Amino acid sequence: MVTKREFFDYMSEIYDEKYKNNEAYTLFKSIMAIKDKNKLNELHDITLMTKQQRLYYRYALAINGKELTPLQVDQYITTIDYALRNRKIS
Repeated sequence: MVTKREFFDYMSEIYDEKYKNNEAYTLFKSIMAIKDKNKLNELHDITLMTKQQRLYYRYALAINGKELTPLQVDQYITTIDYALRNRKIS
């Protein structure tokens, strides 16, 4: 399992800043625990979105009350991608 420090180090390296988003680490852990393959496939699809699709996704989140900056959307998607790549296949 990826430790919190490893997660923050990875995100800090990607985004060239000291990364300390505990909410993102909580998301990371929750993705690591998902068993439903359909849900995992849905998350994987999010990581494949184009820039335009990310803009629409951001808009959809805002309509549902979750407003994120473009950078926050990118970090959210990076968190999903990192979790999916670090899951142990069972």
